[in-house]
Amino acid sequence: MFDPTIYENIKVVLEGTVYDYDLSGRMTVIGRSDRVDLSLMSRTYGVRFAQSGGGEDEFAEMELHAGTADLAAEIMELENIKPGCGIILRFYKRVRNPDEVCQQIKHRLEELWGIEYPVTQTLSYVHGEVPKTYWNEIKIDFARKFGEEVAEDIPRLVENTLLTLRSLQEL
Repeated sequence: MFDPTIYENIKVVLEGTVYDYDLSGRMTVIGRSDRVDLSLMSRTYGVRFAQSGGGEDEFAEMELHAGTADLAAEIMELENIKPGCGIILRFYKRVRNPDEVCQQIKHRLEELWGIEYPVTQTLSYVHGEVPKTYWNEIKIDFARKFGEEVAEDIPRLVENTLLTLRSLQEL
């Protein structure tokens, strides 16, 4: 009998929650990926969404990932390794005044998510063009493993991610 991994169970809950929000009109799914890296024997699932009626200039991405050690530890029932998967949140936004706006974003995310999880912002623009706006990738990496007990918290995580996306649109 096939026994799904922690990664697969959390992925099903995450995917179902996001598509329920999409069906209800609270958000619009604009992309998804489900990758198996055969060279590393790892899995990554990502789903991107925008607020309903919003454009593709501001959106969020929720990423779930599990590496070789986690998948092997669970499948082989290794007792010395606690299996789980990681969760990363990313928000994408165009900004005009990065020196100002990036500080505002950092403070806003610390208000919403606390200071326990560091916020990384990566700015980019097209080389050779004078940038009017910068593309800002804002990343929150929880930097820990989550087990199946997190499954019941996934709907709240999706809700908080959507609230964060709305909050970032104000900046």
